[in-house]
Amino acid sequence: MLLQENATVQTLMTKETLTVVKKLGEGGQGAVYLVEGQKLGRKALKWYNHEQATEEQMKIILDLVQQGPPSGAAGKRFVWPIDLVCSPHSSQFGYLMDLIDTQRFAELGEVWAKRKPAPTMRALCRISYAAADSYRALHLRGLCYRDISAGNIMFDPVQGDVLICDNDNIGVNNQSDAQVWGTMEYMAPEVVRKEAKPSTDTDLHSLAVLLFQLWIWHHPLHGKMEYEVRSWDLIAKQKIYGQNPVFIFDPVNPENRLPDDPDYETAKRRWEVCPQPLKEKFIQAFTIGLHDPKRRVTEGEWRKLFLELEDCITQCPHDSAENFWSEKQPNVRCWYCQQPVPVPPKLLVKSAAGKQYIVLNKGTSIKRRHIDPSSKEEQWAELVGEVVQNPANPSVWGIRNHTNVPWKATTLAGAVREIPPQKSVPLQAGVRIQFTASTEGTILG
Repeated sequence: MLLQENATVQTLMTKETLTVVKKLGEGGQGAVYLVEGQKLGRKALKWYNHEQATEEQMKIILDLVQQGPPSGAAGKRFVWPIDLVCSPHSSQFGYLMDLIDTQRFAELGEVWAKRKPAPTMRALCRISYAAADSYRALHLRGLCYRDISAGNIMFDPVQGDVLICDNDNIGVNNQSDAQVWGTMEYMAPEVVRKEAKPSTDTDLHSLAVLLFQLWIWHHPLHGKMEYEVRSWDLIAKQKIYGQNPVFIFDPVNPENRLPDDPDYETAKRRWEVCPQPLKEKFIQAFTIGLHDPKRRVTEGEWRKLFLELEDCITQCPHDSAENFWSEKQPNVRCWYCQQPVPVPPKLLVKSAAGKQYIVLNKGTSIKRRHIDPSSKEEQWAELVGEVVQNPANPSVWGIRNHTNVPWKATTLAGAVREIPPQKSVPLQAGVRIQFTASTEGTILG
């Protein structure tokens, strides 16, 4: 049954009575309602259809409620089931969750339809990092999501914050069954072929498809083969996604290139401006990764990549478009206006974790993760340095020490000076900064 306005339901754990305010939406599994309780306040209620209101689904919800989401920032992005909700007048049930601010958070389809603003490159890096980070946290708990798709994630296109919705199909990896096996266009080929059930390995494929759509605004397998299909039925979908999946930008196999059609121009253009390191990961995900689940790009690899990409953004002075600098492609030409972009100085940081670059724009922050790779993840965002102007001489720039210990700076001529907390290292090419005993940075012109 559908719930009517002013109807009452009850939470299982806290025994609180909730009043239905109105219906918010409807999907394949059921409907979502705005409900209100005296203690809980306003929440969202997903109420299952008769067909989905099974004992097995109830057990899944109860397990999720009792387990709670993953810890830390990664877990807070999940709109996790809070409590099971029942009605004495029906065998149907549902679960309670927090409301989503739909004014702030967007679905990818809303961006494509131009109902919400498109994320900047920096926001895209943050959205992509957050998605990979949260699914990684889920997988580390031995759970798999099973239905990663653009329809189950929302993001703030300005700040890059992320919310992961529809968490009622999460289960134990390679153990628990689910009513939902995923959305076909995001399913791993082996799932489409019914050779495997959803797992953390198949989640990795779904995550790669989601990330590709975020960046390229297209499906990685929708090329000439899909274009030439006359009837987009189940048989056609099984062929494209499962039996003969071919990446549209496969560097070796040209079978599924994008057709010469205006509808595909956006994908072509966005692939052209996609940073090379990201292209390489997509090529891995949709060539080797299509056929070998154990060689798919991991959530950790995605996380590392998107942190590095955000560190190397530089803004075009002509139109403010964000562009990516890289060691392999040091000369930057704006993707929007096609004019050369002057690149600010860079900081090359070397530590036990390897090397990384930070483009030193005005206001660039150096974080704990840059100088102390062994620090706890909750400390990664701590500010340790910042690009600032000299207040007495705005033409002079430096990196201010925001830590509580001094740094040691060595000039190109070999002069050594101590940089106490709240003092700055001059932004001069060749200057070396000893941040810690094992981490050194060099300013590059």
